[in-house]
Amino acid sequence: MKHTIQAHIAPKEIYPSTLRLGGSNPEGDQISFTNYYMELNGKPYFAVCGEFHYSRYPESGWETEIRKMKMSGVNVIATYIFWNHHEEIEGEFVWEGNRNMRQFVELCRDNGLYVILRVGPFCHGEVRNGGLPDWLFGREFDVRSNDEGYLSYVRRLFAEIGREADTLMYKDGGPVIGIQLENEFNAAAALWEQTAKQGDEYLAGGLGGAAGAEHMRLLKQYAVDSGLIAPIYTSTGWGEAPFLEDEVLPLYGGYAYTPWSISDPNQVQKPTPEYIFVNYHDDHAPGGEFNPPYTRTKYPFACCEMGGGMQTWYLSRFQVEPESVLAMTLMKLAGGCNFIGYYMFHGGTNPVGRTGFLNESTTPKLTYDFQAPIGEFGQIRESNGLLRPLHYFLRKFADRLAPLTTVLPEGAEAITPEDAHTLRYAVRTDGKSGFLFVNNYQDHVAMDAHEEVVFAIELGEEVVCFPQRSSLTVKQNASFMLPFNFALDGLILKYATAQPVTAVESDEAITYFFAMPEGVEGEFLIDAGAGILEVAPAAGTVVESGSGYNVLIPHHVSSMIVIQRDGAREVRIYAMSAKEAATLWEVEDSGEHRIYFSEVPLVQTPEGIEFLSSGRHSFSFREYAAAGQVAGGAEWTAVQTDASVSARKDGWFQSYDVQVPRKDVALTTRRIHDHKLVLELPEDVLRDGEEVLLSIDYTGNVGYAFAAGQLFHDHFYNGLPWEIGLSRFRNVLRRGEIILETTPRRTGAVTLAADAAMAVEKVFEGEAIAVFHSVTATPVYRIGLRR
Repeated sequence: MKHTIQAHIAPKEIYPSTLRLGGSNPEGDQISFTNYYMELNGKPYFAVCGEFHYSRYPESGWETEIRKMKMSGVNVIATYIFWNHHEEIEGEFVWEGNRNMRQFVELCRDNGLYVILRVGPFCHGEVRNGGLPDWLFGREFDVRSNDEGYLSYVRRLFAEIGREADTLMYKDGGPVIGIQLENEFNAAAALWEQTAKQGDEYLAGGLGGAAGAEHMRLLKQYAVDSGLIAPIYTSTGWGEAPFLEDEVLPLYGGYAYTPWSISDPNQVQKPTPEYIFVNYHDDHAPGGEFNPPYTRTKYPFACCEMGGGMQTWYLSRFQVEPESVLAMTLMKLAGGCNFIGYYMFHGGTNPVGRTGFLNESTTPKLTYDFQAPIGEFGQIRESNGLLRPLHYFLRKFADRLAPLTTVLPEGAEAITPEDAHTLRYAVRTDGKSGFLFVNNYQDHVAMDAHEEVVFAIELGEEVVCFPQRSSLTVKQNASFMLPFNFALDGLILKYATAQPVTAVESDEAITYFFAMPEGVEGEFLIDAGAGILEVAPAAGTVVESGSGYNVLIPHHVSSMIVIQRDGAREVRIYAMSAKEAATLWEVEDSGEHRIYFSEVPLVQTPEGIEFLSSGRHSFSFREYAAAGQVAGGAEWTAVQTDASVSARKDGWFQSYDVQVPRKDVALTTRRIHDHKLVLELPEDVLRDGEEVLLSIDYTGNVGYAFAAGQLFHDHFYNGLPWEIGLSRFRNVLRRGEIILETTPRRTGAVTLAADAAMAVEKVFEGEAIAVFHSVTATPVYRIGLRR
């Protein structure tokens, strides 16, 4: 079926924003804004912002996790500063250990990442009281108000944060480019957790009208007075958010999973509108929660809370589909978003306070894994492999995408989230070139597959129609972005049924990396001319005609297409299968970008690279050996003496086989009941190992892990394995055995006993299951390499 879109438009009008934001650092780098995107030194800068809460992760592991985020394509880390994590007891601020915000920000700086501090004072984040300390409850003032009693405490908090962040602001050469004020003001509140469990004592949710705007103005002034001076001030924009015109950039988001919409009488989540294409710069388009009090062309549409996953709640036990995360990002990009932000990008664990647990009661006491692209214990998830190539594209080609406007096909506004049959697509274009976005994912809906799909993009003087040689099937849950009239170093790629990822170049050649969507043949139509002598794919076929060279690559293989030109450097296109694209890692080394393919996650270190291998003591990886950049001129060697590395030539790549001694974990289990196990591990289980990851297969309601009677981890059952990384629990392990226990998962109904004389008695009728099926322990190897 042919799908047509009229994309013959004038380029988008882009001009300096009226936002009184921006600034420079001592090196002369300048942050500024147009009405459509952020700029760095006058060029489009695509912020890929990922949330990671330092106080929810052991400080000893911060740097490795920050490096994982950088390797994932994140260039800005956002982090909440939870008030009750730092001043749990009134007047006693704690900034040490995993509360050492300064050390965390310095590590971000040292690894080349910017930072946005979300200073609150209200944060939410599924933390106790939304981050407000217990001791604010029961005072003569209302929190989140303009009462001087409350504001005096806020000024004191901000002054403390300002002292800890001294010299870390962008203007001083630091990495902090943004300060978020408050969170979800007038949109959400939180339970006062010290009230009765069955109660509904909510802290204040905000202030309406001029009082709300005045509150935000005061918060900004207190931040500035405390030295928290940054190029960007932000606030969440959804709900009835107060608006400070030209002073604060409102940020938005969206989630595929909305556990706050689930209740006892309403157990089924409705599909969200997040996967319907929207033009965020069209004042007449429906925008859902994006309904700003300003003209939409006035500011960039930017996000801070796109669902990188979601935390399970007691009444909502979903499994986050990895495809939902990629589709969310593509939908925001298609709509004109040029500043993306994930909540969360990295999971964590709630610290235990001096007064007790610091969680929100709807969520587990300890785990805050969020099913994020990087898990609570540093696990690299499937969603990470889907997002990473797209992030690399945004890093490399921001200047191409950022200025393009959104165009929707006729009838797009009529599509509803429940529509499983209509193919959803849109373009971003300047009227001559651009990108086609296709989405066939919708949360809580089983979408139809679409076969024999052909797209026709009408550009006035020409119609780009593709594919021409292959059959395009858009599978259920698929989402992707395809280029048209894409410049390739003096050549024009008329279209490709593959997504551009990145490029590396030398004097002799430039290589573009493209990822083929799963099950989609890679078809590349290269315009004739520009002195082309030959187009030769390693695998696949070429058909030459007057319009150019049509190269077709099977979707299940990866192939290098070499384009030789007369009097110009060679152009190469490496077409990757979807499986291989998920293993691509890009590293910047001395100003050059290097490409690696590895199923084992890796990070960059000052010495070289480091692999974190879960369960695999031997593995292989490949490095792209571009002309003039042949494996960096030297082969990799192992840092540790017990590791071996051997190299071999592998076509366009240098391949390496890595091996370390195998480590077996002597785990024994002893069953007390079906719902209660004893785990016994040797005292030296973590010696010579980076980590040991427990994977617990069970059926139940809530899982609990105890040592010496102390709860150290928990899990709301959702059908996925419960994972626990042991390295942060060394003190726990010294206590000896671990007890795992689960409560019954009930399927049925609860009724009140008809013959209850006084106290109400509840009677359950149905099936109750609480059983542990298996527990495995997997070592994680850390293997450093250097040249």
